[in-house]
Amino acid sequence: MKYSREYILRRAFDVFMNKGYDSASISVLQEELNMSRGAMYRYFKNKEELFNAVIDEYFFRLFNKILQDIKKDRTLAEYIEIMYRRQKLILNAFTRAGVTHTFFLNYTALMIQAAKHYPNFIDRFRVINSKLIGNWKNAINNSIKIGEVREDIDTEIMAIIFNNTSIKESSEKNCTDEAFAINVIQDMERRKEVMDYLYSLIKA
Repeated sequence: MKYSREYILRRAFDVFMNKGYDSASISVLQEELNMSRGAMYRYFKNKEELFNAVIDEYFFRLFNKILQDIKKDRTLAEYIEIMYRRQKLILNAFTRAGVTHTFFLNYTALMIQAAKHYPNFIDRFRVINSKLIGNWKNAINNSIKIGEVREDIDTEIMAIIFNNTSIKESSEKNCTDEAFAINVIQDMERRKEVMDYLYSLIKA
């Protein structure tokens, strides 16, 4: 069988998600990916390098998609819509792939493991979060300049509130896998409603 880097990353992502970093030894990865150690080492020199590549692909790359090509002149209303549409595209891709509640719980656990095993994960995440908040703050300031949003608000605090609302985890903790796809979409629509309401509160 001819392997590709993309195949290895996708399958390794599943293994790390289901077994965790510590239990996913090279031997386990070989067996799960149906690869010889030599074949795997042609792409990644060890488990640590493979794990880091998985986190790059399935965490940082997703956030980069959300952050890419945001124009500096966006108003708050425009930025709310942009974030909603980009997140919806990603969630739709997940739900079409049959992602379940268990997947999202494991994904959260994987991020916790990344904080321990991925070099500078916390620092990189802080940079992403800072960019997200900065984009919200910039959009709020643009709306203030053109008179769409009140001047008396604390832009720093409002940017944090909008950002936290935008990226918050689903509140449906005990839903079945069958209902999860529906709940994820409903939760995202609810977040959009909350952001629209926040916007209405600070409109000029």
